[in-house]
Amino acid sequence: MKKLLIVLLCLPVLFTTCKKEEEQTPTSPFMGYWSGNYYHQDSTKIGPWNANISSSGVINGTAVSVETPYAVDLIGTVTNSGVFDAAIGTGTYGVDFDGQLSGNYGSGQWSSSIDGSSGFWDGYNYNQ
Repeated sequence: MKKLLIVLLCLPVLFTTCKKEEEQTPTSPFMGYWSGNYYHQDSTKIGPWNANISSSGVINGTAVSVETPYAVDLIGTVTNSGVFDAAIGTGTYGVDFDGQLSGNYGSGQWSSSIDGSSGFWDGYNYNQ
């Protein structure tokens, strides 16, 4: 009976001392501080944008326009293959930024659901 009791008491210790393998979170090859500008189709500069890309590919930054000189939130995601998808605002009151990152450079298009305007953007990763 004592042996059975000892075995039963030791079993939980065996299971709690086994180290479970930790899951590794993917690390984005594009993580770091990015900064650039966005332009109208005729190459007129609208303003700067900047963002931090996290190790999981989350974009968190701001954009400024010469028309409204205050910063607005720029949020989105980037895949490990570099597909960039971010927005200022949402739905009928937003500006979408789509593009491609490669190495320390990125570029793409933007379009506004507010007034139908569009243009292009580019930027660099300053951590590489």
